[in-house]
Amino acid sequence: MDRKDELKYLIAKSDKSAFAVVFREYYSKVFSFVMSIVKDESQAKDLAQEVFIKLWEKRRNLETVQSLDDYLFIMTRNMCFDYLRKAYRRKKISLDALDSVLFAHITTDPQKSQDAKSDLEQVRKVVFTMPQKRRDIYLMSRFDGYSNEDIAEIMGISKKTVENQLYLAAGKIKKINS
Repeated sequence: MDRKDELKYLIAKSDKSAFAVVFREYYSKVFSFVMSIVKDESQAKDLAQEVFIKLWEKRRNLETVQSLDDYLFIMTRNMCFDYLRKAYRRKKISLDALDSVLFAHITTDPQKSQDAKSDLEQVRKVVFTMPQKRRDIYLMSRFDGYSNEDIAEIMGISKKTVENQLYLAAGKIKKINS
């Protein structure tokens, strides 16, 4: 039995010293990975600690886990995406910030900027009358800068659904300019 397998076995049997060893060996890796996703040090520390709390709570499952590294990675990734999903739902988008994103999406031609400003109110109305899922996808893409793959993962939907919803949203907004 190799060292990692032994640690898994001992933790599954509620050995706190084995858990402490795993915590010391993996915490910095987990924290770095979380930080790369959530981009907030305080939140990354909290989430990294939650990963280890969850590991301890699910310790009895460790005997069936093939790879401790993979198990921690998947647990950490899922916890990050759950956090992002919840944070996005709670997020309050300032109208000024939204306007700047919408304005940039409407026109790239400076001579048309005056027309675009008058269209901005119409675009805002269109965005806020979109079905909730489409609006969320659109804002995550255009406002937060998430890739289609990230949006799909965060929302628990397929990449194709994200692409379709963005296509439909863009079509509604383009109608304003025509």
